[in-house]
Amino acid sequence: MEAVKEESDGSIWEGYVDWRKRPAAKGRHGGMIAAGFVLGVEVLENLAFLANASNLVMYLRKYMGFSPAKSANHVTTFMGTAFLLALLGGFLSDAIFTTYYVFIFSSFIEFLVRLI
Repeated sequence: MEAVKEESDGSIWEGYVDWRKRPAAKGRHGGMIAAGFVLGVEVLENLAFLANASNLVMYLRKYMGFSPAKSANHVTTFMGTAFLLALLGGFLSDAIFTTYYVFIFSSFIEFLVRLI
């Protein structure tokens, strides 16, 4: 009886389910708490990426013998490539392929790079 009432109010998201495969209700699923969690994870991910990039500059300068300008240039080129490839992967997974196929292809490329 409750499900019929929710459907008539329009509070069920059509085509979306929760982790137990039940219809997702607008008042119980998603919202600002979930968006805040995703935003917090993104901020922490970017902080970790930038911390690794600054450590990479120091590594290239100290252990690999690059000049400070050259090591910073290599790291910014790496960062730009990483961000652009993320955009390309997102576009390909949304527009052409499914997310699963893009993930498998990216994993295969990463595996090949690690072999080299």
